[in-house]
This record gives sequence, structure tokens and C-alpha cells, in this order.
Amino acid sequence: MTEQHKFAGEDEHAGFATPVQDMIAAAFLIVLSLWIMIESVRMTNPGSLSTTPGLLPFMTAGSLCVMALILGAMAIRRRAAGATAAEDERPEHVRTAMLAAFIGAYLLALQFLNFEYTTMVGGMELAYGGFEVITIVFLTIILTVFWTTAIWKCLLVSAVWITLLAAAFRYVFVIPLPGSI
Repeated sequence: MTEQHKFAGEDEHAGFATPVQDMIAAAFLIVLSLWIMIESVRMTNPGSLSTTPGLLPFMTAGSLCVMALILGAMAIRRRAAGATAAEDERPEHVRTAMLAAFIGAYLLALQFLNFEYTTMVGGMELAYGGFEVITIVFLTIILTVFWTTAIWKCLLVSAVWITLLAAAFRYVFVIPLPGSI
């Protein structure tokens, strides 16, 4: 394989997924998105089209399906161009096993560590619970292992995104989070 066909991805040590891996991922995402689109259409509509509960899942799954189709087409083109070196088809068993172990430990931590801290900020009660803390810790570890950048960058990304997402679920959608009392 020439140097111009070498796979290189976001992680400078990991490399791109091979065409076969991209085709498998695309097929899985297409099936998943079509299933979600079918199920969202089957949901009952209590009002108009703009208030149907299946509209957002349908649109999200539809955009995922389009992206998966593009990924599949690019993988087929790369495979046809001869990008199929045996060394690029090697799976990374150790990193996959580590990720599975991290996810298992994360789920166990969510089961057993329940707490919630609330404070008043600007006349509004803000809560920070077990879900946020545990998710920030585990996401930081996973990003540090797989992103291979400075730990402070991983912690910053984890803290900002988890805090924003948790706030959206708590205060916008009023959905209780796991690991909170």
C-alpha cells in the first residue's frame, strides 16, 4: 500500500477505519435509522404535524441515514480504489476491551453512587448530581485513552458538555437523571 492510501483519523495513533469497517458501520446505521424512522411514523399524532412526538426522531434518523449512505458510498469507492491492506483490516481488541470495561464500570458506578448537591444561583435552584460527576470522570478517562491529548483538555470538554446536556434534560425537558436522589 502506498503512503497516499494510508488511513489516518482523528487520533493520530489510531488511523482511519478501513473500507470494510466503514461499510459495516454504514449498514448498521442505515438499518438503525430506518427502524427509528418507521417507529416514529407509527407514533400517534395528538395534534398537527408540527407537534407530533415522532417528528424529531424521524428527522434525526433521516439525517443519520443520509450520513450513513455517504459513508457507505465513500467506503465502496475507497475499496474499489484498492485500499485493502491486511495491516489496515486488523481490529484493535485491547482498546475495544478497555472501552467495554470502562462502560461496565460506569454503569456500576451509576447504580451505587447516588447523590445530589443543590445550590441557589441568581434566584434559581441548580442541582448537580451523581450522574454529572460520574459521567464527567468516566468520559474524561475514555477521552484521555482514546483521544490521546492533554488530560485538562479532556476534562474541560467532558465538564462543559455534560453540564450543558444535563442542564437541558433537568431544566428544559424536566427529566430526572440517573444517579440523583
